[in-house]
Amino acid sequence: MMENMKKVSIKDIAQVVGVSTATVSLVLTGKNKNGRVSKEMSEKIKNVAHEMNYQPNRLAMSLQSGRSQTIGLLVADISNPFFGTLAFYIQDEMEKAGYAVIIMNTDESDVQMDRMISLLKSRQVDGFIIVPTEFGESSIVQLVNHHVPLVLIDRYYPSLQVDSVLIDNYQAAYEATRYLIDIHCKKIALLIYDNRQPHMFERERGYANALKEAGLYDEGLVKKVRYKFMNEDIMGAITWLSQKRKDMDGILFATNTIAMTGIKQMLHLNFRIGEDVSVVCFDKSDAFDFMPFFIPYIHQPIADMGRLASQLLIKQIENIKVDEEPVHKLIAGLVKG
Repeated sequence: MMENMKKVSIKDIAQVVGVSTATVSLVLTGKNKNGRVSKEMSEKIKNVAHEMNYQPNRLAMSLQSGRSQTIGLLVADISNPFFGTLAFYIQDEMEKAGYAVIIMNTDESDVQMDRMISLLKSRQVDGFIIVPTEFGESSIVQLVNHHVPLVLIDRYYPSLQVDSVLIDNYQAAYEATRYLIDIHCKKIALLIYDNRQPHMFERERGYANALKEAGLYDEGLVKKVRYKFMNEDIMGAITWLSQKRKDMDGILFATNTIAMTGIKQMLHLNFRIGEDVSVVCFDKSDAFDFMPFFIPYIHQPIADMGRLASQLLIKQIENIKVDEEPVHKLIAGLVKG
């Protein structure tokens, strides 16, 4: 029979290190912010806690602090590498600060987002980081009205004064389209989601303005795809362009997911990518490494986005006032190969 393993307590760690339980508690609960315990002693306490496999009692910590030390993260599609990577960096940053992260997937559904917010509120999470859905603004307004710590990421609602972290979507799309123009593309198509989300609007606006400045804009080359019917819409759009717009020589794919299906269909139709048609995608896919040609892409600073969103949320939870504009736009760079 296996012996019951005794759960390690703060008192046990204090006895091994030779300090008071109060000192150990200060370090392990993250309250040693004023340096009351030296850096050397803090490291020693953390090392001993790790060696003894100390597991904090989150319920006790919650009762003591009034916080659950847990936050909710809502993403649009966890199967999308962009959101999976974003979740990784948010979880990493939040765990460093002592918070657990509950990750949930909305599948771009406003109803699902609202249901998940209610569920996580019932779990008494300390705050939210949310990739908002197209028509989910009312759910976010309720959180704002109840003063729930909240950060929006990747997207935002322009009418709300909420901390939001995203890229400069206009500039990214403008730069990508200018690149295609500079390599002598004349008929440049855009494949983009058919929705009214501000980040998609800004990507289309950046694309259109770059072409208008060059006297090359053609509204007929903008093809919009529905999220729920994405595969068939993308394949249909590529097929239509290949048959009806044989002069097309460039494509900007507005998301990584659209790009992967679009490139697959292009290869199926025997397009010579980089020769017949040049393309630029938002984000790099691992699949690009197996292509016999380089695919230029817009590199979004996902790690920086995740870390900044986490830091902003922690400041809200801990009531640290920051006099800054609520919308934080990071720069996404074009990787040309």
